[in-house]
Amino acid sequence: MSIKNLIFDLGNVILRIDQDASANSLKALGATDFPTLARHHDITAIVDYEVGRISSAEFRTAIRSSTNLPDTVTDEEFDKAWNAMLLDFPEGRLEFVRSLKKDYGYKVYLLSNTNAIHIEYVDKICLKDYKEDSLNPFFDKIYYSHDIGCRKPSKEAFDHILKDQNLVASETLFLDDMLENVEAAKKCGLQAAQVDADTDLSFLHLRF
Repeated sequence: MSIKNLIFDLGNVILRIDQDASANSLKALGATDFPTLARHHDITAIVDYEVGRISSAEFRTAIRSSTNLPDTVTDEEFDKAWNAMLLDFPEGRLEFVRSLKKDYGYKVYLLSNTNAIHIEYVDKICLKDYKEDSLNPFFDKIYYSHDIGCRKPSKEAFDHILKDQNLVASETLFLDDMLENVEAAKKCGLQAAQVDADTDLSFLHLRF
């Protein structure tokens, strides 16, 4: 069956990231106890923040406490350190995504495990480099985990977008850099492929 719908991950697919950069930035601010961000989604406060269970203020408090971050660090300094992992958009990537929607007839969606502080920063990147104030113009609809209350690799996250858009799973291709998310999508009936920010996605122009 042909692919009619595309669901992209954000981090390390559409946007380059370096998760260790945030840990290093917090350490530079005086944090003395911070686990590696290589598996940062295992940290309870981050998971809670990514599904909207806690506010930005509560998240900052939780991370400050768990990392022994000095009280003198301001919220602005904290956010800058937390956003350090967000690098840039690969050249031509957003324009390519827009072309898939505009010129190739796909329905194009974004499904990202993320949080309010990060998205506020991402939107500033869009405004600066692309004269847009959000990623919305590049997709038919965006699904951020902190907005929908669930995150990959849960079945709930994939079911949410399928039901909300009335998509046929077998006609939908999911693209993510993490193998566990790709495998989870396949279990939900989607077609899926593991890619990253450096993957040449021109094969999508061939249609399926």
